[in-house]
Parts: sequence; structure tokens; C-alpha cells
Amino acid sequence: MSEKITVTFSDGKRRVLKSPDEIENIDARRTALFVFNNFQVYRGTTDGEVDEDGDFCLKTDRSTIPGTLGIGLPFARLIGWAYENPKRAKK
Repeated sequence: MSEKITVTFSDGKRRVLKSPDEIENIDARRTALFVFNNFQVYRGTTDGEVDEDGDFCLKTDRSTIPGTLGIGLPFARLIGWAYENPKRAKK
């Protein structure tokens, strides 16, 4: 992504999206927002690994089955992502 994309979510929060290529550097412990080219937004955590089908797994709060990895989302349709809370929480 050569230019910065700033999005405003329905709750009024503004975030600058990180490039999809940076997903491999994501902190798997932090909740992030993922924006797709159909303007759907998903919230959850991921390890940033893209499988051979071109999908990455997203663990959401809505996952009702314990121990599952979550849902597979298409990496090719990802516009960008941003951490829900821009600053890391103190330990």
C-alpha cells in the first residue's frame, strides 16, 4: 500500500490502516480490525499466517466452539488492518 488510508468506524474512532503485507508482523495477542474491499469489518486476533489457499484465520469473540481457530478470511480482499487500541496495554 503506497498511500495511507484512514478510516472512521461507526463508533467514531479513526484509524490509519496498515498494509496487508504487514500482517505477518501482527501481535497475535492484540485485537485488530480488518477492513475488506467490500467494506466489511471484522474484529479479532490472528497469527498473521496465510495458508496455501490464500486465507488467514481470524479468532473472534463470537466463536462459540472452544479450541477452534476461528474463521478463514481471504487475504486477497484485505484492504488493511489496524489495532483496536493503538497503544499496547501495560503488563
